[in-house]
Amino acid sequence: MEPDQIRNWLCGPMVAVATPFTEDYALDLEALHDNIRFMIDRGVRTGQGSLLVGGAGGEHPTLNIEERKLVMSTALEAARGEVPVLSSIQHTDARVIVELARHASEVGLDGAQLGPTYYYTPTEGDALRLFELVAKESDVSLMIYHTWWEGLTMSIDLLKRLSDIESVRSLKWSSSNPEHYRQTLLALSDTLVMIDNSGEQTSSHLLGARGFITHLSGFWPEYPLEIWQLLEQGDYAGAKEKLASFKWKWNVWRSRVVEVTGGEGPFIKAAMEAVGLRVGPPRPPSVRPPEHLLDELRELLDSANVPKARVE
Repeated sequence: MEPDQIRNWLCGPMVAVATPFTEDYALDLEALHDNIRFMIDRGVRTGQGSLLVGGAGGEHPTLNIEERKLVMSTALEAARGEVPVLSSIQHTDARVIVELARHASEVGLDGAQLGPTYYYTPTEGDALRLFELVAKESDVSLMIYHTWWEGLTMSIDLLKRLSDIESVRSLKWSSSNPEHYRQTLLALSDTLVMIDNSGEQTSSHLLGARGFITHLSGFWPEYPLEIWQLLEQGDYAGAKEKLASFKWKWNVWRSRVVEVTGGEGPFIKAAMEAVGLRVGPPRPPSVRPPEHLLDELRELLDSANVPKARVE
């Protein structure tokens, strides 16, 4: 995808793609390939979606560096140029971040998600220096990841300075402050491709966002796409009704899972397995949800008429 044409191809539901493992927790690249083809075949394509592999939804904190590279390469091969592929390059070591950024560029990834380093709470100066370093060492397109829950809430001024870096082209956006969330969308939606990460699909679209993060396309690709099409048509009442029909109920079930076990893998993979996809368990210490929650999930999926997967 041409970076200077990013608004034409980075839009719609951005899927947080799960990383499949075998039952003994080895990387299952064949399943990753098949699951990506499942999403593409069911509508996740350029102009109406993108894939974010090796992110939090892909359990990247449990992956080693070579595994993260393999996930990038396998996802690109599976996508066959039919949908944009991005990946997380976050890490606590800036040298590893640069290594991942270079790999992303070498294999032809369409973008790389980067937030400030974590564990030690960063300053705005730290964040700016990190992006400048990665931009200097690699030409991969960068998507800012606003990880405010890790200690740094980026000011609009910092985000504007980051947007001045040539390879910074998009922003995966959420904020704990509703006014900060709104004002940043208003200030930067003409400069950066804004991807909502707060579950505010309708209001973010009204304010200029060009997509939203979703886990749901991993097991039901048609549903987030229907929401996106309603948003693009300006049918915000219809989009809200569609969200209420499943997404909000899913959020309640998901919140019950995270009370039992951490990470995003447990709830994403449970739903994928429920529709018949091969994805395996989350890596320890996370575990599959307990049986009573899986029963609730199956009831939820059945009540929404979520179709089963048909993977060749």
